[in-house]
Amino acid sequence: MKSLFLVLISLLSFSVLAGTEPKAAYEMAKAGKAVIVDVREADEIKTGMIDGAKWFPLSKMKEDKNWKKDFEELTKGKTIFLHCRSGNRSGKAQDILGKDGIESENIGGYETLKAILPVIVPLVTKQ
Repeated sequence: MKSLFLVLISLLSFSVLAGTEPKAAYEMAKAGKAVIVDVREADEIKTGMIDGAKWFPLSKMKEDKNWKKDFEELTKGKTIFLHCRSGNRSGKAQDILGKDGIESENIGGYETLKAILPVIVPLVTKQ
């Protein structure tokens, strides 16, 4: 029941938050025109990530004074798509980026995205 509730919430938050369809964002990233950034924490990505996504935890944006330089190096001027577990923290990351003049789009939560995009299990989780 709890899982069903989480899926429903994720689907609802996805439909409200996203402007670009996840499959289109994924294709843009695969073509080198965009980057999908996973803002979840290390313990969360151990179970899987969207294939090709870059990991940049929200905590780094909040705690590391040099985060912006590192983030810009990671994204290299590409269109930026953000996601977390449910879409909430990626919204917070989008707010932080916006305050620093970096445009991004929240494509929702991993719980929804993993059902429609390819997933890998990362080998390294150091940031």
